[in-house]
Amino acid sequence: MSDSKSTSKRLLAFLASPVGLIGVSSVLTVLLAIGHASAYPWNSADNAQELQLASSMKSVDFNFMGEHSTYWNLYFGWGLLIAVLLLTMAIVLWLLADITPSAPRRLGAIIGIISANCLVGAILSFRYFYVPPCLFYSAIFLLLFAASAQLLGTNSRRFTQATSR
Repeated sequence: MSDSKSTSKRLLAFLASPVGLIGVSSVLTVLLAIGHASAYPWNSADNAQELQLASSMKSVDFNFMGEHSTYWNLYFGWGLLIAVLLLTMAIVLWLLADITPSAPRRLGAIIGIISANCLVGAILSFRYFYVPPCLFYSAIFLLLFAASAQLLGTNSRRFTQATSR
């Protein structure tokens, strides 16, 4: 029983560490990307008004910066771009978690910037989109903010010694 308690304590300590917080944030970002992509084509096939709007978006051709496009191309392309950017952010977070011992303060600043980006994502999702992405962005923001605060408040030598044990 005491072995399982010590394992649980180590797991909780790891999850509360910057490495664990960043890793969990990476997984949540993958789930956010999957949720976003699963909503493709980002309109309802059941609602006649939405179908009419999508049809109009596909049929309105315009010239922008010398290129022909439609509003649907912009809408659809933007949806794909967001999915790719979210997956890229998840991969970058996963990779950054590995280098926390080597440059904790610099990484703390980077993670702080990504955290602020997620706060903006939460606000914009709440204002213009839906509750689920707002909740995901909010959770990612809180986890990364905590990781950033720990990293920025860390003495580099002490952090390296603690993570190498």
